[in-house]
Amino acid sequence: MIKIKKSTLICFALLASSFYAVAQQDAQYSQYMFNTLVINPAYAGYKGDLNLSALHRSQWVGIDGAPKTQSLVLDGSFVNDKMGFALTVVNDRIGIQGQTNAYLNYAYKLKVSEEGTLAFGMGLGLAQFTLNTGDAHFNDPSDPNFNAGKLSFISPDAKAGLHFSTNKFYVGLSATNLFSKAIDYSTASKNLVIKQGQHIFFTAGYLVDVNDFLKFKPSFLIKEDTKGPTNLDINNFFLIGEKVWIGASYRTSVNLWKKNSTMGAVKASDAIVGLLEIYAGKRVRVGYAYDHSVSSLQGFDNGSHEISIGYTFGSKTEFSILSPRYF
Repeated sequence: MIKIKKSTLICFALLASSFYAVAQQDAQYSQYMFNTLVINPAYAGYKGDLNLSALHRSQWVGIDGAPKTQSLVLDGSFVNDKMGFALTVVNDRIGIQGQTNAYLNYAYKLKVSEEGTLAFGMGLGLAQFTLNTGDAHFNDPSDPNFNAGKLSFISPDAKAGLHFSTNKFYVGLSATNLFSKAIDYSTASKNLVIKQGQHIFFTAGYLVDVNDFLKFKPSFLIKEDTKGPTNLDINNFFLIGEKVWIGASYRTSVNLWKKNSTMGAVKASDAIVGLLEIYAGKRVRVGYAYDHSVSSLQGFDNGSHEISIGYTFGSKTEFSILSPRYF
């Protein structure tokens, strides 16, 4: 038996009770619309220039062992803007478990109309899973499952996606953890790590010109792992003076179809998110998001904080934003 501090017990108890609402093993993001490559490899090279971005997320602040996530993305467009290449690295920690993924991503872009571009993407990489049993406290020192120190194994992984866009509209479909069913969990150390499930992401958005100074962009993201209720993000953002994005998201879960493996009732509400993104100067953007929990975690945490920063190399971009950088 493991003896864990009360705050950690709260974390894992609430995590278990809200898992059906989140229904995700992949890292959670609120600024994915400004960090699309972490969920869809077809976005590689989409902005044309060479871009570097970093993100840090602290989820459920105030709860011991709550998730913390960092991501680093470098991408650019090559061969007359027909191909995109990207490196993505994601580090995700929750409690005594950790996961680090690194992918090389490739996208091929086709002009399918005067304004429309269709991109096909693939990401290949490695995933390292760790379990640090040294951070747990034991009632039974002889428990063979939690006296091995830091356990780790590495496995290959892949993801794939499609992305279509015009000057006013975009839609994307992607899948991650494509090799998850092929991972061998037969050894003891691997059995201590949660088996990964395949995830599907579907997103779309539209840009409305309110006037010369103000633009409105509604969008949504559907996240599906086929084993729990579907996760839905509904987003509404305004672009002010081509310099500042400000808006809000609502994250909830829905039952799109019956799933025999779903446990518990659907917890409809998960979080309300406020987000601000500023283009500071010609090449730098800075973003911040705050998630206010409206699930069973409400009252136990101090919300979730997410900060991102991006830098654009090259001579094409001179913020004000030019299409396709609205998406």
